[in-house]
Parts: sequence; structure tokens; C-alpha cells
Amino acid sequence: MEFFEHPLIKPQSIEKRAYQERLVKSALEKGNTLIVAPTALGKTVVAAVLAAYALEKGKKVLFLAPTKPLAMQHQKTLKKILNIPKSSIVLITGAKPAKHRYLAYKEAKVISATPQCIENDLKQKLLKLEEFGLCVFDEAHRAVGNYSYVFIANMLKQTSCLILALTASPGHERERIEEICKNLNIKNVEIVTLSDKDVKPYVSEIKLEWRRVDLPQEFKEIKKALMEFIRENASKLKECPLTKMPKQDYFNRAKLLKLQEKVSKLIEKNGKAQPELYTLAARIAALIKANHALLLIETQGPEALWAYLNRSYKKDRKSKAGSLFFKDKNIAKAAFFARELVERNEKHPKIKMLKQIIAEQLAQNPESRIIVFNHYRDSVALIEEELNKMPDVRAKRFVGQAKRQSKGMSQKEQAQVIKEFEANKINVLIATSVAEEGLDIPACDLVIFYEPVPSEIRHIQRRGRTARLRSGRVVILIARGTRDEAYYWAAKHKERKMISELKNMKERKKGAKQKTLTDYAGDWVG
Repeated sequence: MEFFEHPLIKPQSIEKRAYQERLVKSALEKGNTLIVAPTALGKTVVAAVLAAYALEKGKKVLFLAPTKPLAMQHQKTLKKILNIPKSSIVLITGAKPAKHRYLAYKEAKVISATPQCIENDLKQKLLKLEEFGLCVFDEAHRAVGNYSYVFIANMLKQTSCLILALTASPGHERERIEEICKNLNIKNVEIVTLSDKDVKPYVSEIKLEWRRVDLPQEFKEIKKALMEFIRENASKLKECPLTKMPKQDYFNRAKLLKLQEKVSKLIEKNGKAQPELYTLAARIAALIKANHALLLIETQGPEALWAYLNRSYKKDRKSKAGSLFFKDKNIAKAAFFARELVERNEKHPKIKMLKQIIAEQLAQNPESRIIVFNHYRDSVALIEEELNKMPDVRAKRFVGQAKRQSKGMSQKEQAQVIKEFEANKINVLIATSVAEEGLDIPACDLVIFYEPVPSEIRHIQRRGRTARLRSGRVVILIARGTRDEAYYWAAKHKERKMISELKNMKERKKGAKQKTLTDYAGDWVG
């Protein structure tokens, strides 16, 4: 494999894989390339080999990642692979003063950086993109809207720099995929799946399981009260032509947020002339609160619901929406039952099931590493407390930096937890979405979704945390008759649609000769 025998690649630093060679060759021949491949298939290795070719031509390399820990990780990986002085591979983030960044840009050959910092420095003219022969956009699904990736890629259009975009999933909607490709000036798309012939020898089996639980009757009483509030307020909204939606849409957070945006725009234009718009806005906001409360009791339990209601009451009770929400008899009823369940120490049945699954795993393999994904910090704290009551379990939370309702973790604290997990000082990591994207968390034997996620991007990223070096399990906890079931099937449907869209778009461009970006405008750039 001549691509991997480049003099600027350290001997034995990477495993030679046929599909990676295929991807390198495709990018060199076809130009700006988007690679869509599951986590742990070595997308960074492809980027490193392409970096060697850029460096050989006397060009520099820019490697972009959305977070500082991820940028640090890429710097570390590139130092292991590239046969150039380690001092010439530098990390650039906002933590480094502008003067030092300017000197680093002049002297470095490879720059691993966060995009916001690069965007700011481009505006300040601290670096010149003409010096770069390769720019890598990791987690490329972020290249939408006003994200810094879009600005940087637009600046790169004026250069001959090769763009390599990497992601495990760009999303399932064709419009979103097209937006990403347009924003990054992509001319070629490569899709890698676990079923590809040249990939199969390098992947381990993932065993997918579902464990279902039933909600206790007390939970159902809370759910009934919240649903009654939603139905009553939806009926009042449906009387207004502006807010008329199908009945089921009032139980859909995404639809309610769109409706909220629509009414907010109308208030900006006609608020003074139509004061009733403020009442509509308040009712929509109250419905969004009720929907979130319903989701919490269904998927998390009374502790999470009670914590949310308490925070919301302190923050919003004096607002029009808060008053409408908290003065309602059904909300009062739901809050009363939730507090009663918390005082009785009643847990969501998922907790018992979670403990059972972890006990089974550790009985089979005491050296197992396990990740439990949960979206809510309140629940993460509860799960950490409950699991640490179990024998042989050493559990620790892993959350982002933002404070929100509870204390976050600094990047130093995150790095320490990952180090302890790798050394098996911790054998269960309870993580929010911060562990889904990119971070170099060691492979584990078992990944547990405490709740399904409707996003195919997050579903794919969570799943990719296991079966990296050996077979692994993914267990999804589902509460019957709740949105858990709908979210799981939504993610699966979106994933199938994403793969289908990508393959169809790639097929339409197969055999077409390379053209300029404007030539691709009418018929996707795949």
C-alpha cells in the first residue's frame, strides 16, 4: 500500500487497511472530499496520510476540531504518525495569546485548532490560508448556519487547499447534507459502512439489545395530569387560526418550538396592535414546559421531574407563561405526586434494570468497561449515586463544562476521568452528550442508552463507543408506551434514510468529470 509508505509517515505507526487506502486515493484524485464513516474506523489516519502529501509539497496542514480536548487529541495522534519534528505540530486555541498564535502560524507545519479561534485570527489577518495544502474539518456535520467552519471554508475557496471533511453522520435530510457539502465546497463523497467488504475484517460485532420496563401506576397518574394540561391548552390554541395544528403536534417539542418562533416573529411586527399574541406566546411556552415535564416522568423519573419543576418555578413563576403553568390544577397535581414519590425514594424502573444489566456484565467479565449515556445531568448524578452502592462498581459522571443547573466539569477534570477509565480505576462512566463526539474515550464492552435519542447522529456516535477492538454490547432501555419507543424508531429510520440519501447522491455523480462548484449547484456535489 504505497500511500502508507510515505517517507513522512512513521514506519509501523499505523495499520495498513485497504479501505483507508481507497479513501486517500479518492481524495487525491477527486478533490475536496466528505468521508462519512462510523466511529473508530480511522478517519484520522486518512487525514494524516493526506497531510503527509501536503507537507511533501511544502504546504502546511490545518486540522480543525470543534472542542479544545478534541483538538488536543488530534495533535497527539498526528505527533505519533507524522515523521516531522513534534515541535512543528502545534495546538491553537483561544487560550494562547494572539502574539503567540501569530508566531506559531509562522513557524508550525501542522496546526490543530478550534474553528472559532481560526475564524477570529483570519479576520485579524494573523494567518494566511494560501500557505496550507490541506484543511481537515472534523465532526463536519457542524458545518451549517453560522458555525465557524462555514466562514473558514468560504475563505479557502480562494486557495488551492484540499478540503477533507469527516463525520460519522451528516444527518438524514438531503437538504442538510447538501448544505454541509455546499458550505465546505465538497466535490466528492465517500461512504463507509460496517458491511463493506474491505471494512469487515477490521470491525467487531455489536450485539444490540432492548430492555423494556413498565411505568408504575403512580408515574401514570402524573403523566395523566400533564397530558390533561396539554390537551386543555392545545384546545384553546386551536381556536386561533395562527396556531392551528393537528392534535398530536401539541405533544411534539420540535413542532411547538417552530410555532413559538412563528408567533415571536409576529410579535416583533405586530405586538402593539395585537396584544393577544402575547397570550398565545405564553400558552405555547407553558405547553413546551409541560411537554418537557412529561418526557422527564416517562423516561427519567420523579427526581428529575421534581428538580425541573423546582428550578422552573424559581425562575419563571412571575412570567406570564410561568403563571399559566404553575397555577393550573393539573400541574399542581403532577407536582404533588412527584414530590411524594421523591420523599418515598421511588425510582424509575430503569434504575433497577440498569443495575441488573451492569451486574450481569461484571459477573461475566469483571474487567469490563461500561458507558451509560443519559441526556440529563440530574439523572446522571442520581445514577452515579445508585451505581456506587453496588459491589464491584466504580462509577463516575462525565459531563460538559457548562454550569446550567448543576456544576460542570473542567477540561482538566474530564481528562482525569478518561485517564482513570482507561486504567480501570473507574469501570462505569455515566456520560451526557459530551462523550458522544470525538473524544478519545477508551473502547468499552458495554454501552447503555438510558433513553433512546431521536437524533441519528447521536445514536451512531453513542453506539460507536463499543466494539472497537473486540465484540461489544449496546443495550437500550425503553419504557413501554412512552416517547422512548418513538425516539428509538425515529433514530433508526433516520439512519437508514441518511445512508440511502448519501448512496443515491454519490451514484448520480459517478463517472461525472470534475467541474467547478457552480457546475454542481443544480445537482448536488456528491
